[in-house]
Amino acid sequence: MGEVSYSPCATCGNPTNGAPRPRPGTGSGGNTVLIVIGVAVGGLVLIAFLGVVAAIAIPNFLTAAQRAKQKRTMADMRTIGVAVESYATDNNEYPRSVEVLAPKYAKRLPTADGWGFPFEYQCVIDAQGKCAGYVIGSAAKDGRYEGGGLYAAASQPRGPTSSFDCDILFSNGQFVEYPEGARP
Repeated sequence: MGEVSYSPCATCGNPTNGAPRPRPGTGSGGNTVLIVIGVAVGGLVLIAFLGVVAAIAIPNFLTAAQRAKQKRTMADMRTIGVAVESYATDNNEYPRSVEVLAPKYAKRLPTADGWGFPFEYQCVIDAQGKCAGYVIGSAAKDGRYEGGGLYAAASQPRGPTSSFDCDILFSNGQFVEYPEGARP
């Protein structure tokens, strides 16, 4: 007996062994559609899950990054303040400019806050013309001072603030405006 051929006819596509033509969606390839649908639904569920996780995580990350910039700014302002106080102990008055502090009172003096804006320093002159006080300021995230300038803001302390745009001010050894929850 000869062998049975299962190959399709070149002209009509029917099996050459006389068997009926297979119907679409039956036989060994019938589950392919279900597999494709399952993979597509699974992919959509995964994308939705990742979207929810991102919606929760990204704002928390951005807030944490801003808080880190505030803390770094406050630490740098304390460093400048310690150098200014050391200078005042040696010279019986505060410096008129922070440029005189390095390298004797601070090896490297911070120049910019956590957002990249320069720190501002202002000497407070008394009636005799001596520098009797000082204010160190950071304009914070928005880069601009509220309250009519550095000295005006420091002379009317506002205490803790809740916005990342609020100024951070250090005057005569203490913070007079600082982020809420931070230890002044």
